[in-house]
Amino acid sequence: MTVNNKKYSLQRGEQYPVVGNFINYHISQQLVTKADVARALNIAPKGLTAYCKRDTLQFAVLWKLSLVLKHNFIAQLGEYLPYRFETIREKALKEQLAEKEAIIQKLEIQLETLREFIINKADKM
Repeated sequence: MTVNNKKYSLQRGEQYPVVGNFINYHISQQLVTKADVARALNIAPKGLTAYCKRDTLQFAVLWKLSLVLKHNFIAQLGEYLPYRFETIREKALKEQLAEKEAIIQKLEIQLETLREFIINKADKM
Protein backbone atom coordinates (compact mmCIF):
# COMPACT_ATOMS: atom_id res chain seq x y z
CA MET A 1 0.00 0.00 0.00
CA THR A 2 1.34 3.43 -0.95
CA VAL A 3 1.44 6.15 1.66
CA ASN A 4 0.13 9.37 0.16
CA ASN A 5 1.74 11.81 2.60
CA LYS A 6 3.16 14.86 0.93
CA LYS A 7 6.55 16.13 2.04
CA TYR A 8 5.26 19.64 2.64
CA SER A 9 2.57 18.41 5.03
CA LEU A 10 4.98 16.48 7.25
CA GLN A 11 6.15 18.39 10.32
CA ARG A 12 3.91 21.29 9.36
CA GLY A 13 4.25 22.98 12.75
CA GLU A 14 7.95 23.57 12.17
CA GLN A 15 7.58 24.74 8.58
CA TYR A 16 4.58 27.05 8.58
CA PRO A 17 1.66 28.21 10.69
CA VAL A 18 -1.78 26.70 10.13
CA VAL A 19 -3.59 29.28 8.01
CA GLY A 20 -7.10 28.08 8.84
CA ASN A 21 -6.58 29.14 12.45
CA PHE A 22 -5.82 32.71 11.34
CA ILE A 23 -8.99 32.88 9.28
CA ASN A 24 -11.21 31.35 11.93
CA TYR A 25 -9.83 33.64 14.64
CA HIS A 26 -10.17 36.79 12.55
CA ILE A 27 -13.77 36.00 11.56
CA SER A 28 -14.67 35.35 15.22
CA GLN A 29 -13.18 38.72 16.24
CA GLN A 30 -15.22 40.69 13.69
CA LEU A 31 -18.91 41.48 13.78
CA VAL A 32 -19.54 39.27 10.78
CA THR A 33 -20.90 35.75 10.42
CA LYS A 34 -19.28 32.95 8.48
CA ALA A 35 -22.38 32.86 6.30
CA ASP A 36 -21.86 36.51 5.34
CA VAL A 37 -18.22 35.88 4.51
CA ALA A 38 -19.14 32.79 2.48
CA ARG A 39 -21.71 34.82 0.51
CA ALA A 40 -19.13 37.53 -0.19
CA LEU A 41 -16.73 34.85 -1.45
CA ASN A 42 -19.53 33.25 -3.48
CA ILE A 43 -18.98 29.86 -1.83
CA ALA A 44 -21.10 27.62 0.39
CA PRO A 45 -20.79 28.12 4.17
CA LYS A 46 -19.46 24.57 4.42
CA GLY A 47 -16.65 25.60 2.08
CA LEU A 48 -15.65 28.43 4.40
CA THR A 49 -15.80 26.07 7.37
CA ALA A 50 -13.47 23.76 5.46
CA TYR A 51 -11.08 26.69 4.84
CA CYS A 52 -10.99 27.33 8.58
CA LYS A 53 -9.86 23.75 9.20
CA ARG A 54 -7.18 23.65 6.50
CA ASP A 55 -3.45 23.72 7.12
CA THR A 56 -2.80 25.47 3.82
CA LEU A 57 -4.77 27.53 1.33
CA GLN A 58 -4.11 28.69 -2.18
CA PHE A 59 -2.81 32.20 -2.59
CA ALA A 60 -5.93 33.25 -4.51
CA VAL A 61 -8.16 32.14 -1.62
CA LEU A 62 -6.05 34.08 0.88
CA TRP A 63 -6.18 37.10 -1.40
CA LYS A 64 -9.99 36.96 -1.66
CA LEU A 65 -10.38 36.45 2.08
CA SER A 66 -8.11 39.43 2.71
CA LEU A 67 -10.26 41.62 0.48
CA VAL A 68 -13.56 40.43 1.93
CA LEU A 69 -12.46 40.69 5.57
CA LYS A 70 -10.32 43.81 5.01
CA HIS A 71 -7.37 42.12 6.71
CA ASN A 72 -3.99 41.32 5.18
CA PHE A 73 -3.57 37.62 5.90
CA ILE A 74 -0.59 37.46 3.58
CA ALA A 75 1.34 40.05 5.60
CA GLN A 76 0.22 38.41 8.83
CA LEU A 77 1.67 35.10 7.69
CA GLY A 78 4.80 36.88 6.51
CA GLU A 79 5.44 37.99 10.09
CA TYR A 80 6.12 34.35 10.95
CA LEU A 81 8.99 34.05 8.49
CA PRO A 82 12.44 33.89 10.08
CA TYR A 83 13.64 37.03 8.28
CA ARG A 84 12.34 40.57 8.10
CA PHE A 85 10.78 42.01 4.97
CA GLU A 86 10.41 45.75 4.60
CA THR A 87 7.50 46.98 2.47
CA ILE A 88 7.68 49.92 0.09
CA ARG A 89 5.48 51.90 2.48
CA GLU A 90 7.80 51.13 5.41
CA LYS A 91 10.84 52.24 3.40
CA ALA A 92 9.12 55.51 2.51
CA LEU A 93 8.16 56.09 6.15
CA LYS A 94 11.74 55.44 7.28
CA GLU A 95 13.02 57.99 4.76
CA GLN A 96 10.41 60.50 5.89
CA LEU A 97 11.37 59.89 9.53
CA ALA A 98 15.05 60.45 8.73
CA GLU A 99 14.18 63.75 7.01
CA LYS A 100 12.10 64.89 9.98
CA GLU A 101 14.89 63.97 12.40
CA ALA A 102 17.35 66.02 10.33
CA ILE A 103 14.97 68.99 10.42
CA ILE A 104 14.54 68.62 14.20
CA GLN A 105 18.31 68.55 14.65
CA LYS A 106 18.68 71.76 12.62
CA LEU A 107 15.91 73.44 14.61
CA GLU A 108 17.50 72.41 17.90
CA ILE A 109 20.78 74.00 16.78
CA GLN A 110 18.92 77.19 15.81
CA LEU A 111 17.09 77.20 19.14
CA GLU A 112 20.32 76.84 21.07
CA THR A 113 21.86 79.66 19.03
CA LEU A 114 18.89 81.91 19.77
CA ARG A 115 19.07 81.08 23.48
CA GLU A 116 22.76 82.02 23.56
CA PHE A 117 22.00 85.23 21.66
CA ILE A 118 19.23 86.19 24.10
CA ILE A 119 21.41 85.39 27.13
CA ASN A 120 24.31 87.41 25.69
CA LYS A 121 21.95 90.29 24.88
CA ALA A 122 20.50 90.21 28.42
CA ASP A 123 23.98 90.16 29.97
CA LYS A 124 25.01 93.26 28.01
CA MET A 125 22.08 95.26 29.34
